[in-house]
Amino acid sequence: MTYLLGWSVIPQIIVRRERWSGRYRISSIPLVQPGQTVQPDQAVIRIERLKAIEELATIPHLSLPGVVDPSVNIQRPMSASNAQENIQREVLPAGLRGRVVAVTQRGGVIIESHAAVLQGSIGAGNQVAGILTMWQPTDATGQAQVIPPGALLVVPGPLNLAMLHRAMASGIIGVIASSISSRDLEGFLRADLIDLISSVDAELAQVPLPPLTVLFTEGLGTIAMPVRTINLLSYYQGSIALLTGATSVRQGVFPELVISLPPKEVQEGWQPLQPDPAVILGSQVRVCSGEYEGAIGTVTYLFTHQQTFLSGVQARATHLLLEDGSMVTVPLMSVERIS
Repeated sequence: MTYLLGWSVIPQIIVRRERWSGRYRISSIPLVQPGQTVQPDQAVIRIERLKAIEELATIPHLSLPGVVDPSVNIQRPMSASNAQENIQREVLPAGLRGRVVAVTQRGGVIIESHAAVLQGSIGAGNQVAGILTMWQPTDATGQAQVIPPGALLVVPGPLNLAMLHRAMASGIIGVIASSISSRDLEGFLRADLIDLISSVDAELAQVPLPPLTVLFTEGLGTIAMPVRTINLLSYYQGSIALLTGATSVRQGVFPELVISLPPKEVQEGWQPLQPDPAVILGSQVRVCSGEYEGAIGTVTYLFTHQQTFLSGVQARATHLLLEDGSMVTVPLMSVERIS
């Protein structure tokens, strides 16, 4: 696949991202102005919406005792004080550290930040901000890990349907994992995966999905998360990050996790990386398909002529030194540069 920023993991880059509610038919009120510096936990947007009709319709229809008629409350004249009581208010944190560069027409706030970015292969769900928390089966005392509500949980391995349901029930707002089966992901989302990732409007497609945002670094299957990805996420454990799960092949939209760098890491002379997707000698790549799918290696040789593989396919190829020390030859079209 071709990542929007070039590589799947970028340890230092300058990005601009719009922080917004991801919700439609609500009032979104920016609390900051262009030029203002914000912190990840700072409230930057206030959203207001009417309570759900089910909550408003509490008075039974007089002609049918015990039957709730939602139209009663909608049609009844509402005073200013009652209208205020029926409005739900919520504030959204920035999720990023940086400078506000613009306010959008829909009430979003665009923030420029020095950040580390992790781009996923597939995901789903609205934009959320939370504290990165590494998953552990047990803590130092042997007790089950207590994960605070509102956390972004990092699971280094594959997920399944049961784990997703437990995560949502516990109040976790986002999960970053390596992979999942297409059956389990569709079962959780209650949506056709092909239709979802082929949507012409990635943001609108997230509206009916469960309130848990997911990002899978390796995509569908049972592939483990690369060590370099785990190390990056472990390093920033406890930091507030911005997670987006929306995926659309048509729009070229992929899920991503953006983590603002601490001020001490952005010193004078700091330079962002310029990711180059071209596969060259010495570059680190990930194998995307075939027998070695998910393996990470370094390009040691690029064949000038096409090579013939056991399947009978002839293709341009590269020689890789894998992380376990083994040497393999794989089709050039099956690798993507990651650093």
